[in-house]
Amino acid sequence: MKRTVPRLDGPARSVGRDELIGRSVRIVGSSDEGVVGLAGTVVDETLRTLTLRTREGREVRVGKRGNVFEVATPAGPVRLDGAAIEFRPEDRTKKVR
Repeated sequence: MKRTVPRLDGPARSVGRDELIGRSVRIVGSSDEGVVGLAGTVVDETLRTLTLRTREGREVRVGKRGNVFEVATPAGPVRLDGAAIEFRPEDRTKKVR
């Protein structure tokens, strides 16, 4: 069964197609209330997860699906639905719509 992927518009589309490793990210919405507000720098990305390094130096792995990420950009923060970027990093640049 083919899954439906949410579409990203405007700045979110360009950020979704860009490299996420090294960017500052904050979780602003989640199905797990314990991770809302978690912020850090993306240090690793897989098909289904992002690994964030917090200010305390702790590394936390969070799932993409079920989370809404706020990514810092020079133009201001951009929100990404984790389900829309749930691809392998090397494929995400081509598949995000």
